[in-house]
Amino acid sequence: MDSHTISTLNRLEVVDTGRRRRWSEEEKALMVLESLSEPRLVAATARRYGLSRTLLVTWRRAFAATRT
Repeated sequence: MDSHTISTLNRLEVVDTGRRRRWSEEEKALMVLESLSEPRLVAATARRYGLSRTLLVTWRRAFAATRT
């Protein structure tokens, strides 16, 4: 390895993600409905509630499956 590679390997950051949150079914439904209210609101809604976009998309799929 060259010196550039070695210097970048010397730094390690540990990010504390906190504990897992538990969302009630009502809270999930509220977030899903909010994200469906207008186009392209998935990322904005996920940011507002502090959850990942992929988790919100998973909830949206589950919500859509229960409605059909």
